[in-house]
Amino acid sequence: MRASSGLVVGGLGAAAIVLLGCRAEPVVVEPDAAAVGVDPATEVERPGEWVVDYGDQTLLVHADPALGGEVERLLLLFGDLLAESVPITEQTRLPIGWTTLSFVADHGRLVVEEPDYPNDPEANTRPDVSASLATLARQRAVLQQAGVAGEAIDFDQHVLTITGVLERDELMLVRVESPGGRMTGWRLTPAEGIEEADEVESLPVHVIFNARPELLDAMLLPAGFLALFAGGRLTTIVNEANEIVWDWASDGDLPRDRASDLGSSIGGGEFVPRPRPRPLLEPLD
Repeated sequence: MRASSGLVVGGLGAAAIVLLGCRAEPVVVEPDAAAVGVDPATEVERPGEWVVDYGDQTLLVHADPALGGEVERLLLLFGDLLAESVPITEQTRLPIGWTTLSFVADHGRLVVEEPDYPNDPEANTRPDVSASLATLARQRAVLQQAGVAGEAIDFDQHVLTITGVLERDELMLVRVESPGGRMTGWRLTPAEGIEEADEVESLPVHVIFNARPELLDAMLLPAGFLALFAGGRLTTIVNEANEIVWDWASDGDLPRDRASDLGSSIGGGEFVPRPRPRPLLEPLD
């Protein structure tokens, strides 16, 4: 495990918005050297490893082989960064929708790492980005079904919750505009609502991810959206106009690649407009 800290890279451009499904925040980055082309990556040594040249550096990505499609998206992002002369060093931190990747030097290469989610992720990283990419794939599927661009969060930001809510089966996530600081704007409550005796607390995203990973599927939806969960899965998405844009009971599963439980190609195609959403409350006859 390695400690993580460093410079956050932002302003990834239009290509990053397409790849990650999130709006990019502008950040000025000073390049330290002229960039040269990125060579196509190839799997080496054993399945699940990708090597790519980044200027005069070499990047190494470890991930489950079933996530090859997601790794390719990540490599395209590296290509965009290189085209913009963005340097990557051990101090670089790269936001990708819901989390942040880092880079660690190892035998002349820079290994791409993700937060070590079960083991103090705000301090430690690990050299396998499968959890980050698989979660991002599911989030992209949700955004495409809702027909909206995502609003990024980070694994160490916080969600306002009701104490003990993660132990309940039926849950509701509602997103409001973030009040600032380390708050995502998400509110997590029992699906039936809040009682007067309930106590409020704030939990980091990574704590929620470790306890109830399915909740992360909806967490790139923008402010105004609501998501319902039951039985360990996302069941309903409601937009800012109080309209149901997707419901598992009537619409079935979200589009995904059945060949991989990790979801290497979840929502990988272009968004197809759906019929007008149904109101959350149907009018009385």
